[in-house]
Amino acid sequence: MSIRMMACGVALSIAISTCANAQAFKVAPPVEHFAAEQTAAIEYPELQFEQTESTADNFEKYFYFHRDDTSFDIAFHDLKECDALASGINFYNYADTGAAMAQYGVLAGGIGGAIGNLMADAIFGSAERRKVRRINMRRCMAFKGYDRYGLEKDLWQAFHFEEGFGSVDDDKRREYLLKQAKVASGTKPEQEVLQP
Repeated sequence: MSIRMMACGVALSIAISTCANAQAFKVAPPVEHFAAEQTAAIEYPELQFEQTESTADNFEKYFYFHRDDTSFDIAFHDLKECDALASGINFYNYADTGAAMAQYGVLAGGIGGAIGNLMADAIFGSAERRKVRRINMRRCMAFKGYDRYGLEKDLWQAFHFEEGFGSVDDDKRREYLLKQAKVASGTKPEQEVLQP
């Protein structure tokens, strides 16, 4: 057997093993459709407040999104997708975790994940996790063409959530995202648009 044939054989075996370990990518979940009655039943949050210097200083933390000519269904889908990406949730169900477990074992994967999370929490802390989520949310929604508007903290807390060391319950998360979608697809705010 020639060296060239051996090299081709090695290259082929590497390619085959790489393909075998590759994760299958799936398409994004479909847009969820809401009836007019369902949308009407969602409470529209209060957005009116007196802007002061101190509230404006906090617009990096407290804000909401809006995009003209956007349906509620699309706004909810966009917010849900960006929330998932910003929070590190596997929105698209990309990974086939069976391959990882087959390679490393269930126990090793669990221990590695736990150690990694503990180290990240010790290094960065809850405040840094919240900051990173806000930044990622802003980038994702800006990419989708939404404008960002500042909001007063108490009003923001009525329909938003933060995650530090823990996560928000799925039902509560959905409730907040539905309200955010109502605002994102609602009447154009009169406030000044903030930088993304």
